[in-house]
Amino acid sequence: MLAGMHEHSGALGEAVRVVVVGGGASGVLLAARLLDASFAKEVHVSIVEPSGRLAAGVAYGTDDPEHLLNVRASGMSADPSRPSDLVDWMAARGLGGPDTFLPRREFREYLLQHLELAAARAQLGSLDVLQDQVVALEPSSGPSSGPTQVRLSSGKALTADFVVLAIGNPAPGIPDSLKSLAGTTGWVPDPWAPEALQGLQGKQRIALVGTGLTMADVALTLSRQSTVSKQLKLIALSRNGLLPKRHLVKQPQRPMQVIDLAQDAKDVLSLQAKIHARIQDQVGAEYPDENWREVIDAIRPFANALWRRFDDTQQSIFLSRVLRDWDVHRHRMSPPTAGRLAGLISAGVMTTHVGQVLHAANSPEGEIDLGVEMNGSPEQLCVDAVVNCTGPGRSWLPPANPVVTDLMSRGLAQPDPHGLGLMTTAQGSLLGQDGLPVDHIFVIGPPRRGTLFETTAIPELRSQALHIADQILLS
Repeated sequence: MLAGMHEHSGALGEAVRVVVVGGGASGVLLAARLLDASFAKEVHVSIVEPSGRLAAGVAYGTDDPEHLLNVRASGMSADPSRPSDLVDWMAARGLGGPDTFLPRREFREYLLQHLELAAARAQLGSLDVLQDQVVALEPSSGPSSGPTQVRLSSGKALTADFVVLAIGNPAPGIPDSLKSLAGTTGWVPDPWAPEALQGLQGKQRIALVGTGLTMADVALTLSRQSTVSKQLKLIALSRNGLLPKRHLVKQPQRPMQVIDLAQDAKDVLSLQAKIHARIQDQVGAEYPDENWREVIDAIRPFANALWRRFDDTQQSIFLSRVLRDWDVHRHRMSPPTAGRLAGLISAGVMTTHVGQVLHAANSPEGEIDLGVEMNGSPEQLCVDAVVNCTGPGRSWLPPANPVVTDLMSRGLAQPDPHGLGLMTTAQGSLLGQDGLPVDHIFVIGPPRRGTLFETTAIPELRSQALHIADQILLS
């Protein structure tokens, strides 16, 4: 029912008009919150999504049943007022319990139903879903007065009292050493593009550039769809060769006492040392079974405050020297995923390496020649295919998205100092190049990464949706 959905009560002409740019998890959570809160003020929500599929961004767009959530179901409720909402939904369908790592396609269905229910019970709300792309935002007379004209690629325009940029993650960045493969058969620049991996069936030697969560998903898909599984060789490499750590099967019941580790940390590296010391002194000695996880999880609620505490120089040090260490411990694999990956490695189907691609070219035989530094030594690899597994891109600089390009050209947006996202206020308002908030334009989710380092997981997204929706409806 969501495609082209339109439900409302009351006089639509009196509604607050909200255009949500993007229909992934961020956009769905925001729209649902607006509709649920529409008991005091009429609100008309339009979600503009180019694919026409809601909740089907990079994270949850996959249909592979082996692509699982990286968080237990107990932590993934879409409703901040009902922590058990997802678990209850799963129980009604026989899909597991609180410790289950749900297939991501099932979680997409949960988000869709969450939105459908919000639209059905909206007292003074309406929802439209448009398959189109926003290409420009035009305030009526400057950034701080009047409604905004939302221009679409179809030539249509919407009038909005508020616009929320829920544009998700940028496309994966392409390492410079692999740009020469553009247009090459067997080169997959974005493994999340529709049917991107289908053309690799029958390929035997496949290089996976990157060893993070994207690589794990790609490896599972390729190993299952391979028609030459006995000969399949997956060669995964990254500069550090680190694989994501794994979750414990059961959620630990022993709560970790949270202490602000940054209280007297003078810089990023001293903070890192304090975290390692805490793991060693308070966890390692008493609980040797790798229960460092509890320390990392206890830090997470304070991650954004820690990020903001450091200046641009210290943030740069974190990104260059600490980020990968943080990522492999913070963004862990589910136990089933980790087990399947370990099985591929033990069977010799996959190998992992510390290395990087130095150059790439087509071979006369139609293969791909890679010049690599592998485990400290230069090597030549001849492979049938190369998959870019570096994960979601980290830059919103033009031309990553047409509406972002348009906003920057109008002086209504600026990147953060590290190019990770768009500058916003703490409340989520877009910041213009004059350093002032742009009235009635908000940002939610991954594009806020320059301001909020932790801004991609469901707990952060639902919190942002709550606060932005409340600002809109209380205006």
